[in-house]
Amino acid sequence: MSLEEILTRMPFADHLDIDVTEAADGYARATLALSDYHSSVPGRSVAHGGVAYALADTVGGAAVISLHYAATPTIDMRIDYLAPATTDLVAEAEVVRDGGSVAVADVTVSDTDGTSVATARGTYKTSGAAEETAWGNGERGSLPGRDDE
Repeated sequence: MSLEEILTRMPFADHLDIDVTEAADGYARATLALSDYHSSVPGRSVAHGGVAYALADTVGGAAVISLHYAATPTIDMRIDYLAPATTDLVAEAEVVRDGGSVAVADVTVSDTDGTSVATARGTYKTSGAAEETAWGNGERGSLPGRDDE
């Protein structure tokens, strides 16, 4: 199973219909087909801000995971909403700093018409004790699918 498939099958991403289409070398791309249940306005297709946020967090985490092949929990994310999202969404993330214990990813979220919907910067934990956590035990939730293993 590829890293993209693992991330797309994550229960929350699956629930929101987030599709991680690329995750390699500190870069990730994901899409989200906007549906009625994503809307914040009854009877209209206007994505709730949490939808763009969840997409940004997922793709930012995917970019970091592509470097570490281990769970990389979000420490913090800051998002600026630029325009309402009314069509399907595309998000791209790039790791801009991969330090000893944290990584930082910049994220852009656009709609399929090319309108910039949001920009975000996420900080993700990349190291820590090898104790049992919610993401796994012993190896911080190491993920299968790495091509060189």
